[in-house]
Amino acid sequence: MASFPILRAAAIQSLLKPRLHPLDSSRGRDQTSLGDQVGLTKTAVHQATLAPGKISTLEHFHDVDEEWYYILGGSGTLLCAGEGEDTTVRTGDFVGFPASARLPHALQAGAEGLSYLCGGTREPVDFCHYPLNNKAMVINRVTGTTTVVDE
Repeated sequence: MASFPILRAAAIQSLLKPRLHPLDSSRGRDQTSLGDQVGLTKTAVHQATLAPGKISTLEHFHDVDEEWYYILGGSGTLLCAGEGEDTTVRTGDFVGFPASARLPHALQAGAEGLSYLCGGTREPVDFCHYPLNNKAMVINRVTGTTTVVDE
């Protein structure tokens, strides 16, 4: 944790590390938790980058946690897993998913890549669903465990 609640831009860039999805290692992004670095415990705030053409995660939705994205640079596509129309996102766009919205989503970077902030709530227990994979994850932040189950 930072000794003062300012995380400088140069430090953020050096903290970006690959984060591959546990159910599909072909999906992932470079990411760092800005919130963790300054001691936030109830709100998740991450900076992430996607290489051109890469997809951030498996299309998913949460039962309990809210989630959002703010596009810092580049462009890409908000993938909707057949539950709506895939939509182009560009610098300055904001996307939000209320808890229990049941709108599966992921980001795919365009030709120039994609840089974004993302985050949401950190409820004690959440269920993250992956409808295209017929899987779900039970995320228990109290015990620090994550369990994958079939749906």
